[in-house]
Amino acid sequence: MLNCREMSELGSDIIDSHLGLRTRMAVFMHLRMCSRCNRYIKQLKLTSQVLQQLPLQDEAVDSQAILKKIQALD
Repeated sequence: MLNCREMSELGSDIIDSHLGLRTRMAVFMHLRMCSRCNRYIKQLKLTSQVLQQLPLQDEAVDSQAILKKIQALD
């Protein structure tokens, strides 16, 4: 059976269904017994669904300008 750390590391693969049969069964068993990981995976799925609904920006993000603004606040 997987431990909680392994579940956390597999989070993206779990929600994207990129797991082999043996790992899927281990994930299923862990989620049946661990309410914290069950809640974590549900939150991860919800976050992914929300982010997929956001429109993509056509403009490039000026990360340097953002960093300068942040530094100016300090």
